Amino acid sequence: MKRLLLVFAATIVTGLSVNAQCTPDPQYTTPGVYPDSATGFASATVGVPYDQLITNVVPADTTTSIGGIPITLTFDSVVVVSIVGLPPGYTYSCYDAQNTVSPPDGCAFEGNTIGCVSIAGTSQPGDEGTYNLDISVDAYLEGGTTPAASYVLDYYSIEVQPAAGIEEYANQRFKLFPNPVSESFTLEGLEGVDVSSISISNASGKVLRSFENVTGASMDMNVADLDGGIYFVHVAHGTSVDVVRFIKE
Repeated sequence: MKRLLLVFAATIVTGLSVNAQCTPDPQYTTPGVYPDSATGFASATVGVPYDQLITNVVPADTTTSIGGIPITLTFDSVVVVSIVGLPPGYTYSCYDAQNTVSPPDGCAFEGNTIGCVSIAGTSQPGDEGTYNLDISVDAYLEGGTTPAASYVLDYYSIEVQPAAGIEEYANQRFKLFPNPVSESFTLEGLEGVDVSSISISNASGKVLRSFENVTGASMDMNVADLDGGIYFVHVAHGTSVDVVRFIKE
């Protein structure tokens, strides 16, 4: 099940950098963090530059109840306090709705704005593995000087794959061929699996295609319109998401 952070929207990754720049994905307008937890972050590959876009839609306010009386509280900002667990050498840059770099002493997103985070880095041999992230977030209400709430987001991870050839994916539950792809490919291994969704994302984490109510033992996908590069197929089933990488020629 998708876990959208509907009240406190912020997500980041290690070490602050001001060298990159990102633009929020305009398709997202509902408060939350995108990609959501069901889609997850794109995998990284040793020796291949990694670039993950995260779009943060911060709500203007929230409603609570005191003594049975509904009260609307206005957000001041959402701030990322710390991030633990990133792959070695990865950096991030934070941008608000005006696409200006957040102050170097923090990563803050004002209420009722859409901002983004650019995560970048290149993994080296020996970095292979799954890096689970713990992201500490503070939310401030208008006029407040201390956090109204603090959260730790622990459902994101970055998997660093070895720099081997495509055959490294041969033992996965789901198989994709041909790979590299020129026009279309077939995804196999779906039979007997309760697939909730299948999506395709680019190396920046932007979801380009999404399919739900998937049935059958396999699925054919036409990607002739995609530019050449590395892409990822995310297969969500049960509480898991399997990711298969493919190269578009």
